[in-house]
Amino acid sequence: MHTASLHNLVDVEGPFVSVFLDVGDHVDLRWRAMRDQLQAQNADAYLMALAHKAIASGVTPRGFAGRALIVGDGRVLVDQYVPVPPSGYTARFGRLPYLLPLVDLSEPLLPHVVVQVAEHGADLRGVDPSGRPVAVASVGARRPGRRLDAAELADVAEEATTLVDRLGASLLVLAGPVAGRRSLRVALPNKYHHLVVEVEGPADRAVLHLAGRANQDARRVVVDRFRDESSRLTGRAVHGLDPVVRALEAGDVETLLVTDTLVGSREVDGGRADEVLPLRAVAAGAEIVLVGGAVRLHQDVGALLRS
Repeated sequence: MHTASLHNLVDVEGPFVSVFLDVGDHVDLRWRAMRDQLQAQNADAYLMALAHKAIASGVTPRGFAGRALIVGDGRVLVDQYVPVPPSGYTARFGRLPYLLPLVDLSEPLLPHVVVQVAEHGADLRGVDPSGRPVAVASVGARRPGRRLDAAELADVAEEATTLVDRLGASLLVLAGPVAGRRSLRVALPNKYHHLVVEVEGPADRAVLHLAGRANQDARRVVVDRFRDESSRLTGRAVHGLDPVVRALEAGDVETLLVTDTLVGSREVDGGRADEVLPLRAVAAGAEIVLVGGAVRLHQDVGALLRS
């Protein structure tokens, strides 16, 4: 994740309320559970009220289902919608903002096209890596109340493939009743069949999981470079808390690598490592990459250093 957009957090005095939630449905129930969790952490009542106001007044844009909020210094500092909703929710009160969930949720989607097939027409939507619909279209039967005929299905197929080519999409989702999906699949040119995934009913939730995140290639590049640099005597890679902290303090870090298991029980300068290290990366203008189990890092943290 590029961290330039978070630089406004660096010099803000804490404490902070950081919340990450699915805003696709049942938002009130989720916020109630998060509020109880924050109260158990003795969170500042005014910061909770600001978070509540932001959540209650927000309208989720089409194509987005997750939301990240960081509140501190008497104001909302981060309010970002993300295409992939978090599993469950996260609510944390602390002297520093909690940024790792935002890093996770901000990873891009695969560009994709969704075709919602109905008996009398089809709605099409092209979605870019940010999760934002960049093109929409509807194709209906030429005679109202009649099913799509072969020529009209060919129109839908042509519109869908045009969107796929325009976006460079690697996923074409056909949703709706099985008969309509199968008929449209037959109408598609053969060269697009390997991109097709069929889902039953409305597509939005299923597509978020099918599209996944498109950062695998970018993550692989970072991991391969880290391994390569680590194998050299003069390589520009370090791992373990102390070496990484020193490199961050010196402004030498280009990319901070964190495994998904970095936990708050590890401390840095009296603070939680999973809060301190990402914020210091932001201050240093470093990128942050969650590497999961792709590479073993001592104490779950590593860094690629600037050349």
